[in-house]
Amino acid sequence: MKDITHSELFETLVNGEIDGEYYDLHNDYQCIKISCNAAEKKVEMRFINDDYKIIVTFSQATIVNCVFNPGKPPGGNTLDLFFRGRFEKNNNLHEMTDLGEYYYHIKFQEDDILEIFARQVVLKMSRLNS
Repeated sequence: MKDITHSELFETLVNGEIDGEYYDLHNDYQCIKISCNAAEKKVEMRFINDDYKIIVTFSQATIVNCVFNPGKPPGGNTLDLFFRGRFEKNNNLHEMTDLGEYYYHIKFQEDDILEIFARQVVLKMSRLNS
């Protein structure tokens, strides 16, 4: 498991290491599912390749922008951007909300976009059939 809640501003979260294992969500994985549970305030993104699955879990999360293109061509579920950034409030840039939430920007090919505020974000990697 890898907690990326306090990652560096604008540092790519598309690739890195989880428990010593390298991952690259752009080149080696496809996003197969995005789910949102409003009652639990949780958003999950599931990625797979031939051997592994990675689940990205946003806890105490609020989706503030969501753009999906239903007519996108195959391969449009490839992740292009994923980072912790700043957001604008009252003409000022902020890193964290008054509720302790951080802003995350996620962009897929074909310009599908998710913008999420979350108090915690973790990545879990496991074997596909485990």
